[in-house]
Amino acid sequence: MTGTAKLPVVFFYVQHLLGIGHVFRSTRVARALARMGCETHLIWGGTPVPDLDVTGLQVKYLTAVRSRDASFGELVHKGGEQFTEEDQAVRSAELLDCFNQVQPDILVTEAFPFGRRQMRFELVPLLEATAQRANPPMIVSSIRDIMQEGRREKSVRESLDSIHRWYDLVLVHGDPALIRIEETLQGASEIEDKIRYSGLVTPDPQKSTVQSNPKYDVLVSAGGGAVGLSLMRVALQAMKYSKKYPENWCLSAGTELPESDYQSLLHDCPDGMKVVRFLPDMVQAMRSSKVSVSRSGYNTVADVLRANTASVLVPFIGGQETEQLKRAELLAEKGIITLVRPDELSPESLAKAVDSVEYRDSAKPKFNLDGANSSAQILLDEFSSRQNPS
Repeated sequence: MTGTAKLPVVFFYVQHLLGIGHVFRSTRVARALARMGCETHLIWGGTPVPDLDVTGLQVKYLTAVRSRDASFGELVHKGGEQFTEEDQAVRSAELLDCFNQVQPDILVTEAFPFGRRQMRFELVPLLEATAQRANPPMIVSSIRDIMQEGRREKSVRESLDSIHRWYDLVLVHGDPALIRIEETLQGASEIEDKIRYSGLVTPDPQKSTVQSNPKYDVLVSAGGGAVGLSLMRVALQAMKYSKKYPENWCLSAGTELPESDYQSLLHDCPDGMKVVRFLPDMVQAMRSSKVSVSRSGYNTVADVLRANTASVLVPFIGGQETEQLKRAELLAEKGIITLVRPDELSPESLAKAVDSVEYRDSAKPKFNLDGANSSAQILLDEFSSRQNPS
């Protein structure tokens, strides 16, 4: 974008149902767009996340909804009450009203149509509404680099048909040097002309500095914490088996962990260990630790790669989850992390992994970690080319 070219108004839809890793990814991309001068509206469909950086963004909170559990089979209000068909109609109207007020030039849907299928009740009407505009927006699907495998053929077909019908771009927040999207996305060859790779969306490097004196020997984290309790319970017992680090562990429970579970962790926390609810700068916390132990969701691994600290990954595989294990295996194969498979997790195995992991500068990743700025630039370039076709 050069000269006096019009900068687009962006409508960025984000819905977290359980974990919150994609929320950080999406807000980083949205902030990059705002830094480049775009009027950027973040349309938020989940519960608020404490201390989330939304600098430069115009945030609209829809009536909050989430998944009852990891099966993603039922939507509920933030208090746990069932989200009824009447509630769906209200949410859909909220979203359409917001869209009509903003009149965006670019519409971004995080995960959909490859994920967030539970939100079709409002996203399909939204996409249909774009066709009613004299100048329809450029429509973009924002997805992570590894998709859930084993999807039903019907679901795959619906996703691909949606891309053909409505979408201009599929923005893959990954680096082909780690994995290509067709390895986990069935039918990707059909939409190859619409796929763009942004690189991995990680925290800004200037926000974190290396500390010469680590604050913790071992930092255990689980992203938002919605699926982290089992790891936390094992970590409570693992410290006593660690020969190298028998004390000075910290457990970051996460904002999405139920309060009763958080209180139980506090109650059972042994001497020499600290339990906290939330660490606002996870990269800095990892860098300030000798060893990081975590799940292997997209955002957590983004923190791990940016921190470049000795790391142990314990993937979550509940429900139909496959992407965390795939990501951890890829990184372990490249010698970047130490993997503890979920079926092998115990206090003893975790302690052994923590004691054996070492920082290996030779394994420092060569991936593109500037995915937020790259994403924004891709969107601006694509928008410009559509405004001024050759």
